[in-house]
Amino acid sequence: MSNDRRATFLFYPPTDRANAWHMTFDGFRSALERAFPDAFTRLMPTSFRGGSYLEFEVATPDNAGLRGIATLPVEECGCITLTDASPTDAAHIAHWLRDTFIPSPDLIRFSSEAALEAGDESHWELPAAGDIAAIEAALREHLAAVE
Repeated sequence: MSNDRRATFLFYPPTDRANAWHMTFDGFRSALERAFPDAFTRLMPTSFRGGSYLEFEVATPDNAGLRGIATLPVEECGCITLTDASPTDAAHIAHWLRDTFIPSPDLIRFSSEAALEAGDESHWELPAAGDIAAIEAALREHLAAVE
């Protein structure tokens, strides 16, 4: 596996505590824009149950245009999806989620599009402590395991 492998990563709360993040689009947008001052956000409608999702783009040290979406499948239950992200890019966002946005570091699970396509329904836990490099290592381990 290349160190530059790009993937779609998903970050979400534990399934048995789906609303533990207490996420709203306004709260996520405000927090994202404080942490990433050049962030671009746009609320977009969906045809599914008249819902919406929040499209966003932020700059990380290695990617000036990292894109993602925030969804609320049920009230206060957030899911953050990063598209075409390297593990390094995703680790920066995951670190911010864990240490700033989410109320407790043990409330973040993650997976990837590759895992879902392979039928892997495991809920990987984001390390509850450690720096960006530790999170990046967990994301790389995940990708290696699902290949």
